[in-house]
Amino acid sequence: MHSDLKDQYNILCIDDNANNLFTLSALLKSIGGIHPILAESADKGLKIVLKEQIDLILLDVQMPVMNGFEAAKLLKRNKQTRDIPIIFITAVYKSEEFVSEGFEIGAVDYLTKPIDDQLLKNKISLYLKIFEKKRQLERSEKKFYNIAQSIGDGIYTVDMDLCVTFINDAALALLGYERRELMGKAIHEYIHYKDKNNKLLNKEDCSVEYALKTAKHYEIDDEYFIKKDGSFLPISMSVTPFIEDHEVTGLVVVFRDKTTTNKVLELEKEKLKNQEQIIHSMVDMIESRDSYTAGHTKRVAHYCALIAKGMGYSPSEIALIKKAAWLHDIGKIFTPDNILLKPTKLNHLEYELIQDHLLAGYNILKDIDDYKAIAEIVIEHHERYDGKGYPKGLKADEISPFGQIMIVADAFDAMTTNRVYKPKKSVDVALKELQALSMKQFHPEVVTIAVEVLKDIEIDETISQLPTNKLEEQRFSYFYRDRLTNCFVIDYLELILRYYDFSNDLYVYRVELHNFSTYNQKYGWRAGNNFLIEMAEFIEKHYSDKIIFRIEGDDFLILSKEKIENIEEKFKECPLLQDSAVYVTIDEKYSNDVDKMEEMIALYS
Repeated sequence: MHSDLKDQYNILCIDDNANNLFTLSALLKSIGGIHPILAESADKGLKIVLKEQIDLILLDVQMPVMNGFEAAKLLKRNKQTRDIPIIFITAVYKSEEFVSEGFEIGAVDYLTKPIDDQLLKNKISLYLKIFEKKRQLERSEKKFYNIAQSIGDGIYTVDMDLCVTFINDAALALLGYERRELMGKAIHEYIHYKDKNNKLLNKEDCSVEYALKTAKHYEIDDEYFIKKDGSFLPISMSVTPFIEDHEVTGLVVVFRDKTTTNKVLELEKEKLKNQEQIIHSMVDMIESRDSYTAGHTKRVAHYCALIAKGMGYSPSEIALIKKAAWLHDIGKIFTPDNILLKPTKLNHLEYELIQDHLLAGYNILKDIDDYKAIAEIVIEHHERYDGKGYPKGLKADEISPFGQIMIVADAFDAMTTNRVYKPKKSVDVALKELQALSMKQFHPEVVTIAVEVLKDIEIDETISQLPTNKLEEQRFSYFYRDRLTNCFVIDYLELILRYYDFSNDLYVYRVELHNFSTYNQKYGWRAGNNFLIEMAEFIEKHYSDKIIFRIEGDDFLILSKEKIENIEEKFKECPLLQDSAVYVTIDEKYSNDVDKMEEMIALYS
């Protein structure tokens, strides 16, 4: 249950199989905070989407009349529905081309049948957290709206005809009007019709009209408004166009009585506070995806600050690059779990998809005024000095100075922290590699400073991509689980020996099934599969604290830190073996030398 969720979320399940819908509904209800809505065809699903508030769609691909891809294309073309996240569910093998087509349409993720219940729960739980963060940001915006209503500075907004669409209480108090007297009225005729010399002012000569025509933000410190009683109010004024889809749709005007400087300072303080809240919310969204990535962003921010300080940048500039580093991987929010969390090296298609996080991060930040500079840094952190980077192929000084710094800091952290598929380098070796790649991957001046300021960095030895809690372990080990029995596959062996502390004692038991092929021939492969599933459940039930592998199809391997007593007798009690010709032999091996453990286990596998 998600007791931390404040809202209930509507998830639409579209599948032509009623049994599948029943299963999905039960799974979603078990998570908590979810109202599943079911549709037995794409057509019915599309009608529901237009009537209901839908937060996420689980969409089957193979359906009669209209398949999932066709339905998704219609959803993405509709302005009302195009932003609803879609997860495709299909029984078709996920070839690279098939997956690519789904993502090109706009899916955020992909699942295949039969669905792994725990994997589905993990994914849905993750998206619920992201939805919750989004709604928290929306509440923050509403809070800021309420602040605008209560602060001492006057604020009003107008449409393209300069008619008032919002005015706060402070503005009304300063001008002496009631809200009903100004809402929907042409503001020029009430407070801008004279200049500061008491001469009538034409609408086209009005400073607010000028901002509307030029679509530019401007500030003026010696403006005067006319109050209701006809007197002049000396103010400083800031006018900002509303721009939607590259077109001006109105203006927001903030004006301040020049005697209210203390209230101005309060507004600035509140603005900064809200900016920081947005930053921390974005960082939290990153951490909810992948704890390793979250630690990476904080380390890169630290290294960026050290390098920028060494290069003589000001405190405000250092603060800017730190914020950019905290958010440089925010685009990975849109990277599917099966790519972001894959513990082995990515294939070509997966690598292309993960590269998209740069543009995704840029698009998140570029339309927020205070984050435009950060967006420009974020999109550059995988460029190279020699022009062989991505996404733009910039080279040398085409890359911004802060981008050059982040490229070095990001690479240094990648070199000095353990990844599943490669061990870390020492600080000394990493700095020498930076020097070797100077003028190729990295800017030479940045490398020179980095070598100096990072030489005494102490790297936390515990940093790793390996899981640190039960949820992470389930998401991580998913890539190494046998899909039939949920036991580990032998490829997980190397990581198991690194991840678990065997204290130099390891007992290995090979559980070998005999006559299983005869059982298969007699009862069929489906019954054979059920036999293996039940055998795995028996082993897990009695040895849940051990590490269990499925090997060579019908055999199992049990790893234990201590000797398992009476294991043969325990298997004799197995009901499966009582009523069939299948019998089990168990071979035990022991090692107290960690370096020889893999060699010993290899004899079994």
